[in-house]
Amino acid sequence: MVIIASQVLLAIDVGQRDSTAIVGGLGATARWVAVNMTPLAWVGFLLVTDGLLGTRSPARTRPRRFAVCFVSGVGVWLLFDWVNFYFIHAWSYDGLDAVGAVHGWVARFVAFGAISPALFMTAELFQRLGLARLRGPRLAIGPRVRLAMLITGVPALLFPLVVQRPIGSLTLWVGVVLVLDPLNHRFGGRAQPTLIRDWRNGRWGRTVSLMAAGLTCGVLWEFWNYWALARWTYDLPFLGPLEEYRLFEMPLPGFLGFPPFALECWVAFQTVLLVMRRVGMPFVERPPGDDSVL
Repeated sequence: MVIIASQVLLAIDVGQRDSTAIVGGLGATARWVAVNMTPLAWVGFLLVTDGLLGTRSPARTRPRRFAVCFVSGVGVWLLFDWVNFYFIHAWSYDGLDAVGAVHGWVARFVAFGAISPALFMTAELFQRLGLARLRGPRLAIGPRVRLAMLITGVPALLFPLVVQRPIGSLTLWVGVVLVLDPLNHRFGGRAQPTLIRDWRNGRWGRTVSLMAAGLTCGVLWEFWNYWALARWTYDLPFLGPLEEYRLFEMPLPGFLGFPPFALECWVAFQTVLLVMRRVGMPFVERPPGDDSVL
């Protein structure tokens, strides 16, 4: 209902944008929703996924883990924003001048915090629809391969900082996995979930579910962003003529970045949990099984 109400009010605001003034309380409410569409829609989406997952929803069964995921997700996205706004300038935010500073930061906190939980709750849905049983080849990922991943990942992370152009976003969405997953695997012990451990055991469900969740959420992010007043836009000139072929604000090739982005968010979350355990903060609940995402 949150999503439906927000969508209806957003449509009302779109219809009044050609007029010289906002009409009445309904018009003012519609304008407020148009400015806050992203946090509103994603709160609604989290409620939808929680309802679909039911009594086994991580938000209910592992609330502390969910809260850490939400808060740490803000930090993860602020790091990506830092790389973008100080170095590559691949995306920008428009319409934030329509709200005050406190309002703006509260909206950012809710919108940024919802990113990782939305990805992981959606991946949980894909897991429970059958992908958890997906098996494939067992990859021989030994110490040398993990070292090669790490050595490849460091320049991938440094490339955006060095090139300082939008093309740096090409490696931004893979470098975190290449660097952090081998470190998680090395220092987390046998109980630490990692992509590497999944791949070595031939368990591909979590990887595929996360990538499917990334693409699903990516399309929804762009859909709810397109008509909002406070929104993001892209500048990706390295795509050449392909930049003109867009679905909502995103050039079509850009959607290929959402699946690895979901893997990055999950690996970064595992790193946060590992660090918390290492510094003596083991209050976060353990996942119920080897196939759990959140």
